Amino acid sequence: MLKRGDVIKLLRAVAETHETEIGCDECFEQLDSFAETELSGAEASVAMPLVGDHLEKCADCRSNFEALLIALRGT
Repeated sequence: MLKRGDVIKLLRAVAETHETEIGCDECFEQLDSFAETELSGAEASVAMPLVGDHLEKCADCRSNFEALLIALRGT
């Protein structure tokens, strides 16, 4: 049986679902372009909204993105 907190998390996930989304594989394929856009000073989430949306929802891809930014910045 699902706990109340699990049901709430599930309902939030459904509410945040968009008609068009990408999965982790497609996000990973575009991550370098997203990072370069971000580093150029442009708002990457505006230029690549599907990637930005995925990164907001997926902790694993967000972690990869942050690691890539660190590597590209050389810090």
